[in-house]
Amino acid sequence: MKVEVFYFAGCPNHEATTELVREVARELGLRVDVEEVEVTSAEGAARLRFLGSPSVRVNGVDIEPSARSSEAYAYACRTYHGGGVPPREVIGAALKESAGCGAPGGSGGLPAEATTGGPGLLMGAAGLFAVLASACCLGPLVLTVFGISAFGASTAFEPLRPVFLGVTALLLGGAFYLTCVRRPACAPGSLCATPQSTLARLNRNLLWVGALVIGAVALFPSLVAPLLGGSQTCIAAAGPWTKVALHIDDMSCPACIGHIKTALEAVPGVQRVAVSYENERAEVSVDAASPPPTDELVKAVEKAGYHARAEGQR
Repeated sequence: MKVEVFYFAGCPNHEATTELVREVARELGLRVDVEEVEVTSAEGAARLRFLGSPSVRVNGVDIEPSARSSEAYAYACRTYHGGGVPPREVIGAALKESAGCGAPGGSGGLPAEATTGGPGLLMGAAGLFAVLASACCLGPLVLTVFGISAFGASTAFEPLRPVFLGVTALLLGGAFYLTCVRRPACAPGSLCATPQSTLARLNRNLLWVGALVIGAVALFPSLVAPLLGGSQTCIAAAGPWTKVALHIDDMSCPACIGHIKTALEAVPGVQRVAVSYENERAEVSVDAASPPPTDELVKAVEKAGYHARAEGQR
């Protein structure tokens, strides 16, 4: 916890206030970092929002609730209820408020924008369900990268994709509600009621960035399909060639096309590959002089996580 004591040189109450802050913090069992900030001019008083010497702020907020919205900045002495040193109970209340003791709603009096636990948890859960929503295609891709067979992963997740997408949308909506709509009940002059627009703006920006990333993950199968080749017809390769047609099961989304094409193109002797998601079919153009065995093409597809067989086979 950061405590700042603002003063000007020669203030008779500066040292007593600093010592009282440390004393009250010890009594409350709080660890505080007390920083003494000297104000040297009227211009500095306006720049630092100085309300008179001594002024005490806990985590950037004045200890006196009635002064938190004041703009009566002055290079002058300050009084508290007729005295030059802040009352012990005022200092103690501000320290406890900032530490989360006795604040409304148990949030330490922090504004809703600074209480990021709820929205943060919802965003984390939304990210998890977004990954699950795209697991039909992300799963085989990731597992293939690590050399692990992904057979059955796409089939298992595909029926649940609409459910995962719906839960992701609900969680994102909850995070936006907590961050941008809901406002806690705040006592006048409390830390909760103190404007902190910079932090609020930062949290909202982070929320939007997170939502865009989560949305991209959730919609990965639809977004990535055009980049991975899409459904297409085979283009004739140069030189003598022949075609091998494969029927492929377990293609659960258009992005699967890219996985299968990559696997087949890695087989020696393969010249061109065209995959149709709608027809569950792959046409492989191979070197007519030394074609790869059909079994090798089937194994390449299965290694990518899908069932395959040469058309005409059962």
